[in-house]
Amino acid sequence: MIKKTKLVPLSEIFHFPAIRGVTQEFIRNHEGNIPVYGGRKTETPIGFIGDDIPEVTYFNNCLGWNREGSVGYVFWHKHKFTTNDHHRPMVLKEGYQNSIHLGYMQIIVQKKLLSLGFEWSKTASKEKVKEIEVEIPINDKDNFDFEVQNDIFLKYRKIHGIQNQLSQYYETLKDAYIIINDESPKASVALSDEKLFSLAIGKRVLKREIIDEGVPVYSANVFEPFGFVKKSSNVDFSTPSLIWGIDGIFDWNYLPQDYPFYPTDHCGVLKILEPTILPEYLLYALRATKEIYGFDRTYRASLKNIKENVTVDIPITSNGEFDTVKQQEVIQKYKKNEMIRTTLCSQLEKMSSVTVEFEN
Repeated sequence: MIKKTKLVPLSEIFHFPAIRGVTQEFIRNHEGNIPVYGGRKTETPIGFIGDDIPEVTYFNNCLGWNREGSVGYVFWHKHKFTTNDHHRPMVLKEGYQNSIHLGYMQIIVQKKLLSLGFEWSKTASKEKVKEIEVEIPINDKDNFDFEVQNDIFLKYRKIHGIQNQLSQYYETLKDAYIIINDESPKASVALSDEKLFSLAIGKRVLKREIIDEGVPVYSANVFEPFGFVKKSSNVDFSTPSLIWGIDGIFDWNYLPQDYPFYPTDHCGVLKILEPTILPEYLLYALRATKEIYGFDRTYRASLKNIKENVTVDIPITSNGEFDTVKQQEVIQKYKKNEMIRTTLCSQLEKMSSVTVEFEN
């Protein structure tokens, strides 16, 4: 617990030097090993330049905050660096080296800046930031308490490290797909088999046709409509549809029957003609093998490429017919695993974004 604090304007303990922001063109023309920071959300340089260039102002072991871009994020740069116009240095004044902890200041300044709601249209300018007041622990003699600041910094760093790890788990899990190994007999069928499947590509939608409400339009992103139109396409909505994205990240989605939608020319639609092939099973089976084809923005998942390359294994009975019972068993296993994955993702996301508070 912090016993006592003092409210201090940042201008009292920091210099806010003027800079000549380094541009991307300057970086290209002066490559080197010194990092240049911009308005990114993480401490990732936008490039590197050479050392001791006369027209560049360098800094070392000081804070820097994002004036624009991911506005309000603060970083403790412990090495030599420079910045562009989106990222500005905050240099500790002489005489405060033994009483002000930069790690602690990074935490509380960032918390303060983010709470003020700065954005692109409301930049965190030097004039605004230098007048911001923050609470700094003091001892019984009313001097800044470096040890307490350090303790808070160490606790925060430990918690923040755990949160970063949880965030990485979340990013991995949210894009993961669990493949269920089922040893039952199967038949391999191609999506080009016109007795079993009907495949088609949607039609182009013009920007002026997009409205705020109506029939959802699906394009390369098969999980989120990018707009709405007045009328649906000529797809048969009496049965479920499987749709896939032709450009970008290749994936499949399931749309239930009686759900009108409009696919664009960046979205493919698969209809099942054989009633003993269950749509949800086909979805899981296709998603389980989606990575092996290498479809992307260059090698597009066009109608031709889908028909020529994509096959799927479907359980069969001893008589060689499609086994709907086994398909349904696999569907239930996938649904259970998907529910667990979704729940874990939700919990990891919450835990990785919890705001760390320290009592005064």
